[in-house]
Amino acid sequence: MDIGCGQGALVRLLLADGYDAEGVDISPEQVSLARAAGLDRVRHGDYRDLLLTRSGQLAAVTATDLLEHLTKEEVLETFDVVASALISGGVLIARVPNAVSPFGGHIRYGDFTHESWFTARSVRQLAAAAGFGRVTVLPCPPVAHGLVSAARVAVWKPISGLYKVALAAETGALRGHIVTQNLNLVARKAG
Repeated sequence: MDIGCGQGALVRLLLADGYDAEGVDISPEQVSLARAAGLDRVRHGDYRDLLLTRSGQLAAVTATDLLEHLTKEEVLETFDVVASALISGGVLIARVPNAVSPFGGHIRYGDFTHESWFTARSVRQLAAAAGFGRVTVLPCPPVAHGLVSAARVAVWKPISGLYKVALAAETGALRGHIVTQNLNLVARKAG
């Protein structure tokens, strides 16, 4: 289940790879565009209501660029309803803005509707409060898929290394710094 799926791009990719995927979005316009593009596995509605009807039924829930639009209370509620909808060992996979990034303000304030932002530590706290077991937090670095993007990757690596050194000097922690504008989380429901 892709929550806040927009026009269903991820749902389409998952279906093409053979997954039994569906999505939900609160925007009737986005759902209409998905349907007009032939994607009937996207529905209009509040993901929280839908997840509450799927207690213990889902293997995975994805949330890309959704959680930052929620208040802190809504984020806590979302982690809880996702955990309740997942089977034992099920996963939540999400992308959120990284408050530790030196460029985080670009994401945080680049969209007036953003309410929250996150760190690796706060994501782990949220997951633990909802009963998730193992949580992995990963950076979202540029990916090489052509010559220009390969150049971006080559430039990003040493620059990100410098930011990590600066954070290590300030905090005393030598490892675990994520400095990309967004971070990915994979939270597995305890089983």
